[in-house]
Amino acid sequence: MQIVIEPKDFRKLTPETQRELIAKFADPKLLQQRRTIRPAETSWKKPVDLNKDLAQRLVHGLSENHRKRLEIFARNNGRARMTELLAVTGDSHWRALSLFEGAMTRRLRRLIGDVEKKAHLIGWDYESTVWDKDHKEIEDGVYYVTPRTAKALKSVLLS
Repeated sequence: MQIVIEPKDFRKLTPETQRELIAKFADPKLLQQRRTIRPAETSWKKPVDLNKDLAQRLVHGLSENHRKRLEIFARNNGRARMTELLAVTGDSHWRALSLFEGAMTRRLRRLIGDVEKKAHLIGWDYESTVWDKDHKEIEDGVYYVTPRTAKALKSVLLS
């Protein structure tokens, strides 16, 4: 007998049911490997701390542009101006960074097995937001990762 649950259907299950199915049917070695961050350590408010192992796994196979953007965080103690990140690809509008941020978030969540979808890698420093004169468009600001993540990225990307 074989039971197949499509990803979209799996996401409809409660987090408890998802965890129970994963624990029952997944390879125990894989589960042990993914447990480097426990769900209780994730928050909607704070980016996740990466260790060196997770940072290596996160950057493995990334596009050159994504790597360059993460290098900016690594070089600047976890902080990166929006304009610096946009300059990597020559974009000028902050919305272009949504793709980068989303890709990093999805990758991180997959690596740590975040079924609750709370984990994120990059935060926004609201105090640093620079608006246009009409206060309608963001012109600049600062994205950040945690200091521990910055250190891990530095050891992986700049060594």
